Amino acid sequence: MKLQSAGKASRWYVYQKIVIVFILFLLPLISMNIWLNYKGMSITKDAILNSSLAGASFYSKQLDKEMYFIRNLQLQLLNDKDLQKLSFRGSMLENYEEVELIDQVRDRLATLTVSSEYVVNAGVYVEAIGKTISTDSGVTNTPNEELKLISSLMAVTPKPSFYRSGSRIFFIETENNGAVWSYIEISRPKLLEALREIANLYPQSEVLLGDKEAGTVLTTAQEQGESAAVLGLFDDESLHNSNSPEMRKMHGVNYFITPNDVSSLHLSLIMYVNQNEITRPLSQFITWFYTLFIIAIIVMILYSFSVNLMIHRPLSKLVKAFHMIETDNLNIMIESKTKDEFHYVFNSFNNMARKLKNSIEDNYEQKIALQRSQLKQLQSQINPHFLYNSFFNIYMMCKVGDSDSAAELSQRLGSYYQYITRSGADEVPFDKEYRHALDYCDIQCIRFSNRVHFEYEEQTDVPATITVPRLIIQPIVENVFEHAFEDGMMEGKVYIRTEYREGKLCVTVEDNGNLATDAMIEQLNTKLARDSKSIENTGLINVNNRLKLKYGPESGLTASRSMHGGLKINLTIIPET
Repeated sequence: MKLQSAGKASRWYVYQKIVIVFILFLLPLISMNIWLNYKGMSITKDAILNSSLAGASFYSKQLDKEMYFIRNLQLQLLNDKDLQKLSFRGSMLENYEEVELIDQVRDRLATLTVSSEYVVNAGVYVEAIGKTISTDSGVTNTPNEELKLISSLMAVTPKPSFYRSGSRIFFIETENNGAVWSYIEISRPKLLEALREIANLYPQSEVLLGDKEAGTVLTTAQEQGESAAVLGLFDDESLHNSNSPEMRKMHGVNYFITPNDVSSLHLSLIMYVNQNEITRPLSQFITWFYTLFIIAIIVMILYSFSVNLMIHRPLSKLVKAFHMIETDNLNIMIESKTKDEFHYVFNSFNNMARKLKNSIEDNYEQKIALQRSQLKQLQSQINPHFLYNSFFNIYMMCKVGDSDSAAELSQRLGSYYQYITRSGADEVPFDKEYRHALDYCDIQCIRFSNRVHFEYEEQTDVPATITVPRLIIQPIVENVFEHAFEDGMMEGKVYIRTEYREGKLCVTVEDNGNLATDAMIEQLNTKLARDSKSIENTGLINVNNRLKLKYGPESGLTASRSMHGGLKINLTIIPET
């Protein structure tokens, strides 16, 4: 009989659960992607703004330092001894001495001019000799045009930090109650060039130098009204105290504005950048984000359809077939049109149904009884108490966050039970049996790491061809952990070593426990020497009997006092030649 795909039912199918779980796992990733995208854009935007702030701050500080440097040179010039001598003794100097002093002053002015690229002219007016001395016009008798210009600027009250005449900028200082004037003209093109260097940090950014009182002194913008609008966005306090970029709207456009104080001029250097210029490089990430989001939706749809086609439909056939077997209908065959894993499952199911039918007809009860017996034998090899304790230890390690110890204990426990439950030959290579005993020690020492430890020697001299019965060393070690440290000893030690000499294999297990008395050791030796025909499932007697039956009376176990104070068990095997 051939089966068709199972019809729809009013319940959750496996494939629906898989799809829902897939979506539930995918949604946090998508949500995290959204968050990371916007967080990354925010961080990137802040990084760009901080970079602009750093750049603008650097250039503004350089400009400020340069202006302070020029002012200091100007103040030093006023205190020059030659200039002071001209001022105090001008009318009393002979012509030769006056010319010599004037030349000295001219040299100082020339030095001041070449000391900074921002200085285009430096001069002094000395009232006592009625002359102006400058690097631009030389030595000129007063009145002259240069003195008239400086006089008109000095009439401004209150005294500003710098003076402007049209597009020209001056630093003017006086000495000796106005008997000496010092004036320095600052190069407007050089200042504008410095502003353009700052503006070049970002495309379509502009920089201005000014404040609300003085207005715009210099700007890289083509339209003066734009600079005035930027200054209008700030009050005087926020203009001089702001230390971070601010976003302000001007003419319907958002600008990131970075003000920096130029204290030497009592002005602010302001860089403003269109927000779109900063965020434009980030817009491609938004496009990629939405593209990836759409791809994720398409992937979920395709995944759902694929799971339904490749898993749900074949499983529906298999589930329906099992339902029919439950009704004792064994005349069933599942047809498979694909060559995938389900093809193997369907063929295996068909074979199983056929063999099951034959088994029921031939020897159903006999085989079932045999299977139960084998299962019982397999389960009898497992010590539930040991397993429960190990699981409890793993649980406690996980609770305290000791993931490394929990992982190691899980690995050792898996290796331990894989060894004792697997089917196969009764004899195994000695190195595997020895490793199994060490795994058991590792498990116990991890469980009782605060008070029990073990030491062992790597068995390197035992031939790889030597095989031994399974589970002959582990019961000896188990006996130590169960009986040697029952009193709660805090520094328990187990010592294991092997020796192979002249065809004789010896394994020694010792402990430093203090519970084994001489009478107990003698009693144990008596039991080991006795020719016992009984069969015990566990313990030293069972191991001793197995060894003697297989290898002869010279092999087996012996007990003695350990040099460490506890019990010492020697396991001796003389392999058959």
